[in-house]
Amino acid sequence: MIKWKYDIVGSFLRPQEIKEARQQYAEGKIQLEQLRKIENEEIAKLVEKEVQHGLKVVTDGEFRRRWWHLDWLKEFDGFTTRHLQKERNGSVHHIELGMVEGKISYDCQRQHAEIEAWDYLYQLAQKYPGITAKKCISGPNMILVDHFLQLGIKETPYYGHDMEAIINDIAVAYQNAILDLYNHGCRYLQIDDTSWTYMIDEAFLKKVNDLGYKKAEILEWFRIVSTKALENKPHDMVIANHFCKGNFKGYPLFSGFYDTVAPIICQIPYDAFFVEYDDERSGSFEPWARLKGTDVTFVAGLISTKNPRLESHDEIKKRYLEAKKIVGQNIALSPQCGFASVEEGNCIDEKTQWQKIDLLVSCQDFL
Repeated sequence: MIKWKYDIVGSFLRPQEIKEARQQYAEGKIQLEQLRKIENEEIAKLVEKEVQHGLKVVTDGEFRRRWWHLDWLKEFDGFTTRHLQKERNGSVHHIELGMVEGKISYDCQRQHAEIEAWDYLYQLAQKYPGITAKKCISGPNMILVDHFLQLGIKETPYYGHDMEAIINDIAVAYQNAILDLYNHGCRYLQIDDTSWTYMIDEAFLKKVNDLGYKKAEILEWFRIVSTKALENKPHDMVIANHFCKGNFKGYPLFSGFYDTVAPIICQIPYDAFFVEYDDERSGSFEPWARLKGTDVTFVAGLISTKNPRLESHDEIKKRYLEAKKIVGQNIALSPQCGFASVEEGNCIDEKTQWQKIDLLVSCQDFL
């Protein structure tokens, strides 16, 4: 269960200062220390603005990241990425996909950029009474999705065909990473994992079938690794799960309803589920009725971060109350995703972004 009745998913549009600094760093014009200084300044401004707009939970906007998922996954030993060009929405984009290159593990003793990023956010949040810092990381399923399903790799370095071993090592690596964050003061962690919505999209399921896998088999991988990753979770640490139907530069990646995956997702011992419901593509709230009467919070992602149209207070209220009838009193409200899953950001402007945050905060009257 989470105590907040409204929350954000995590990422914000990158300010121009960040974009320019990252470009200069990539071109070798500034050093890493200079880039970090600019990032720190902009993150401090963001946290102050989040608080000013009425948020009780703050993030660093993922300002230090290129990708919502890969920057975190690169903290694991045995993980790397492959660079590709891919056509999407009529344009060719440079993308990266993750892959396993050796034994997956997480070393708490070595320096981690993501831990340093958390330390800075945690320190900033301490300045504001009653404000909680949240760390957002990508989930264990994403390693399996990229390696086996996106890249179609069958023979895995170090592991061969031993799926049990790779799933176990990924889970143990996550256990260690979670404890590392906990030891650095993190008490609210959000694990982002779009893998579930890959498995409701008919086009992607055809690819899965063509690779020789069955949907039920893949979903069992996800259930096992996600559940085991949460073993040894500290009792006073809240861990939520967020998933949407993809958000690449503001465009959705997948479509379908949650009916076939919700029963499996709800078996995983998360404290809350942030679920996308910003348009008709999401279907009914009925798949989540099984959460009613439990200690698990259903967070309805009713405000779109992809569509620049500003929803009305009344339409959000109507949908929220519809969901509440089905999932019960343990419900909260959020946007359906972050505003910038990749550094380019979604197809909205900063003014609209903050109008949507203000809309979220204004909904307290019916939460």
